[in-house]
Amino acid sequence: MTTYKKIMNIALPAMAENFLQMLMGMVDSYLVASLGLIAISGVSVAGNIIIIYQAIFIALGAAISSLISKTLAQGDKERLAYHRAEAIKLTLLLSAFLGLLSLLFGRQMINLLGTEKAVAEAGGLYLALVGGTIVLLGLMTSFGALVRVTRNPRFPMYVSLLTNVLNALFSALGIYVFRLGIIGVALGTVLARLVGVVILWRELDLSTIRWSWGLDGELLRLSLPAAGERLMMRAGDVVIIAIVVVFGTDAVAGNAIGEVLTQFNYMPAFGVATATVMLVAHAVGEGDMQAVGQIRQRAFWLSFACMLPLALGIFALGRPLTLLYTDNSGAITASLSVILFSLLGTPMAVGTVIYTAVWQGLGNARLPFYATTIGMWLIRIVAGYLLGVTFGLGLPGVWAGTLLDNGFRWLFLKVLFDRKMREIA
Repeated sequence: MTTYKKIMNIALPAMAENFLQMLMGMVDSYLVASLGLIAISGVSVAGNIIIIYQAIFIALGAAISSLISKTLAQGDKERLAYHRAEAIKLTLLLSAFLGLLSLLFGRQMINLLGTEKAVAEAGGLYLALVGGTIVLLGLMTSFGALVRVTRNPRFPMYVSLLTNVLNALFSALGIYVFRLGIIGVALGTVLARLVGVVILWRELDLSTIRWSWGLDGELLRLSLPAAGERLMMRAGDVVIIAIVVVFGTDAVAGNAIGEVLTQFNYMPAFGVATATVMLVAHAVGEGDMQAVGQIRQRAFWLSFACMLPLALGIFALGRPLTLLYTDNSGAITASLSVILFSLLGTPMAVGTVIYTAVWQGLGNARLPFYATTIGMWLIRIVAGYLLGVTFGLGLPGVWAGTLLDNGFRWLFLKVLFDRKMREIA
């Protein structure tokens, strides 16, 4: 099988999973919209917190994929069983912490975001139910990573599809039949994820796993920096939104619409990145560093070739797509600006995503963490504020800072990768 086919065999189902995850959030938003502005505002704010949790679990899933792929290539069955058990244990511990945080301090976290009392109550209720049972999302992500690596890369995609259908069905029943309001939407999401966890658990057959009291140091060295990298991104995004608020409501609305439309641009790169982590780790386990270089090159160009047509299509249809959301001229201008910068930043975004995945596959998640921390907090935020606010460029100035950040991270990770490959050669 050629390298391109190996990548696409894993990447296509991963792309579908990413799309289905976004679809679940869109369905929930659509259903909640029928409950009024307070409900949709509360669920939206709570959703931003849950997205942070999801980003942490995705990072953990990438670390699990890297470690398990490497162990599989080495053919150590005893070590493989140990890493599987440790991956599930770490997922449960992390989920317990985030779940308790949501149950005990969910409303306070939403209050810190400056929401009105009614919005905080609605969001706190949703966060308590969905965030309090976040263990289901954590297990779905980790189980999905284990199934993808060890058994069938397509199976988690089918489970995600089923989960989305059940989520829409259960949530609609909760709102329109049982009249449970926000509770109905939350319970629909929880029940759908529970079904997904059970199916993935049965596919893995974890009955023979042996548990221990310690924690896997190798998995921690991979997962903690990967999770930290995602947290740096999400925390930085909050600061970026605070800068955008300075430009007024139209800019905030247009920026949000533009980001909703352009999120589909990045699906190919994230799907290919999932494959890249697994294939690079497998090559490392086999001691084939020449294959690592080939995977890196193929993954970059494949992502670029898939992402560019999407970005061009969204750019060409930017105005009519934005008009589906608003007819406000200021918001339309802001949205079109976001779409333009997303197109211009395509190569930088691809480079950042793929080289992050390469380093995670190599077993070094610290470098992407350092790159993201420096890029987000010292380049994107500082440059965005200076260009957007100080020099008066507005929203385009903020997005120019984003391009500078992605360009820096791509160059930083690429230079260090090229140096590593020269040392090996």
